[in-house]
Amino acid sequence: MEIRVATRSDLPAFFEYLDKQIRENGADDFPLFQPMSRDESYLNDAMRTRFTQGIDKMIGESGWRKMWLAMVDDRVVGHIDIRPHPENHTQHRALLGMGVDLAIRGQGLAGKLLNTLFDWTASSSHLEYLDLWVLSDNQAAYKLYQRNDFIKCGEVNDMFKIDGRSLSYTMMSRRTAL
Repeated sequence: MEIRVATRSDLPAFFEYLDKQIRENGADDFPLFQPMSRDESYLNDAMRTRFTQGIDKMIGESGWRKMWLAMVDDRVVGHIDIRPHPENHTQHRALLGMGVDLAIRGQGLAGKLLNTLFDWTASSSHLEYLDLWVLSDNQAAYKLYQRNDFIKCGEVNDMFKIDGRSLSYTMMSRRTAL
């Protein structure tokens, strides 16, 4: 397995992986891991556009996105990405998103992806904080982030009403230099 920076040429394989992953959101016995209803749980054009437009931009440019992919042969099995906050004066922070293919969850890949990002932010960026939002019921993700030194900054109770369920949203943050 190789973890490497994503390029534009990786996007078709990434989109195939991401669509499969998003379709698992709330399906069968899977909990929701994205604040999306079952009817919305697919890779839509807006998501594709954000990745396509952001991948070639430098950090600091409007709409930038930096992403690493975990690859087995030519298949994407995991990813981690960062992007800017939409608010002004937040250039020292980035929002984090990540995922791991169902077939290899629980084998340590998420930790490896996080460590790849941590190493990069420590040596190659001006970023001081990594921030994320996680559905509060997603305890597996919450515990992963907690083990990797993210702290809970707050929780918005009843943030979402999705498919008849009330869901809370937790914000977590981590300094890039510990």
